[in-house]
Amino acid sequence: MAKTLKIIELFAGVGGFRVGLEEADKEFFQTVWANQWEPATKIQHAAAVYKERFGHICNEDINTVKTEDIPEHDMLVGGFPCQDYSVASSLATSKGLEGKKGILWWSIRETLEAKKPPFVLLE
Repeated sequence: MAKTLKIIELFAGVGGFRVGLEEADKEFFQTVWANQWEPATKIQHAAAVYKERFGHICNEDINTVKTEDIPEHDMLVGGFPCQDYSVASSLATSKGLEGKKGILWWSIRETLEAKKPPFVLLE
């Protein structure tokens, strides 16, 4: 088995997955790339917190990131925006895979198809 598991973090927020994995085993879980972009705001608060805490983050719309620019990795983690799937919305207003944030699932799928990591962990 590998000495480290290379991680990429999509929809990283302030780094919840990273903190959890590093607390479990910082030597084994190595985050090699992270992306955070909130399309609904001009000020990217979560990305700023992530950058302050961990150094680097790709702070651009995941739909504009070329898959070849995403490093090779062993595990993709992501807490993609769930507002369009949430039970807090009524079925009449829920937009699912067609909503503004619901379509972000396809970025995960595209990355998985291009990079084929053996492990995936989604919230």
